[in-house]
Amino acid sequence: MVSHSDLLGARSSRRKPPRRWGRLIVLLLAGSITAALVYTFSMVGVAVQEVTDPISAEVRPEMRPLPVQAGQRINVLVMGLDADKLRSDMMMLVSIDPETKKAALMQIPRDTRALIAGRGSYEKINSAYAYGVGDKQFPANLRALKTVEDLLDVAIHYTVVIDLEGFRKAIDAAGGVTIDIPQKMDYDDPTQDLHIHFEPGRQELDGKQALEYVRWRGNNDGTGYVDGDLGRIRAQQQFLGALLDQMLRPSNLVSLPGQLAEISHYISTTMESGRVLSLTALGTSLRRQDLEFTTLPGTDGYLFEPAYAQRISYYFMDPVATEKLVNRAIRGIDPKAAANVKVQVAAGASPAAAAQALVERFVGQGFAASLATAAEAGAEKTRVVALTGDAAKAQLVARSLASLGHTVEVMSLEEPNPTADVRVILGKARSGN
Repeated sequence: MVSHSDLLGARSSRRKPPRRWGRLIVLLLAGSITAALVYTFSMVGVAVQEVTDPISAEVRPEMRPLPVQAGQRINVLVMGLDADKLRSDMMMLVSIDPETKKAALMQIPRDTRALIAGRGSYEKINSAYAYGVGDKQFPANLRALKTVEDLLDVAIHYTVVIDLEGFRKAIDAAGGVTIDIPQKMDYDDPTQDLHIHFEPGRQELDGKQALEYVRWRGNNDGTGYVDGDLGRIRAQQQFLGALLDQMLRPSNLVSLPGQLAEISHYISTTMESGRVLSLTALGTSLRRQDLEFTTLPGTDGYLFEPAYAQRISYYFMDPVATEKLVNRAIRGIDPKAAANVKVQVAAGASPAAAAQALVERFVGQGFAASLATAAEAGAEKTRVVALTGDAAKAQLVARSLASLGHTVEVMSLEEPNPTADVRVILGKARSGN
């Protein structure tokens, strides 16, 4: 019979592993982790270098996007090209708030009637890209960017362009997407070798099928979405939500570097490498509820165009509803917060008419705005002066100005008996469009 003391002796007599083995295990673990990190960052780095497409020195200064200012939302125009890589089959303005870690995605219908930048003619907005193909001074992506800037009167900082093959590979790399197809889809276009055939119901789509689903507009017999292109956009947004849920699964986050490397050949962006990395990191931390999907407000209709001697179908933007949506979702102006901010606007180095127009714009955004009673000396930049020491109110006003294309500097100059929370002193000229 083994005694308690014998057991203690047996345990105490067991040889402990040498300390060098413990150190070796730690070193092996550290080495493995380091190797994994190096691999991950090298893969991401390769992908980033592949997708970044800096703006050429040949592009005229007035055609270049404005830089991102401190505290400003980052606005990115995302375009998916058609099979010929001439027109933007999909156009979406993505507005990202790095501070709140939230984003809004505004889809712009391809048939939206807009003034095409560099052309001076009103056409469907998806043709803006086509007019810039091969133009080194005003290239396709920037022509589309300026067209959307003019349409929405908001500064856009970057473009992302992806072609159809890249879209297909991105879906395949994510392992497909499960989507609930709302109705029977039965369409054939031999000229594009496009054949779309789906029964309604929940099913998993690979890259090829997903591309067919988001491109579908109607059936061979003329039936389709009841609300036309808006129905197509709604289906695309539903698809994007499902894709985001799929990509943010832990298993897909682990394989993200490989996915980026796989699709990087089909994507180009004007973002700097550091910006791509920071937004990629931010994107992987987003939750589904942090994203807002919206559509440019408007309606379908027809307009007779003398140049074509026929009626053309368009999507007509609703300017009033669009202004409200852009103020909130793209400029990041909360009407409730703006209502608590009293703003005075001084012309400074700009014409008095510019100050009056800005007052009207501020009022439209919900601010309590008025013209300053005293003249103020202007400068190159537009100054935002916090008169009560409330930096948050000054930043809200500065964010509004930056989204309109003003180069802004914020300062604090508390007054003993202020008649406003913030005073805006306009600079010499508004930069941008």
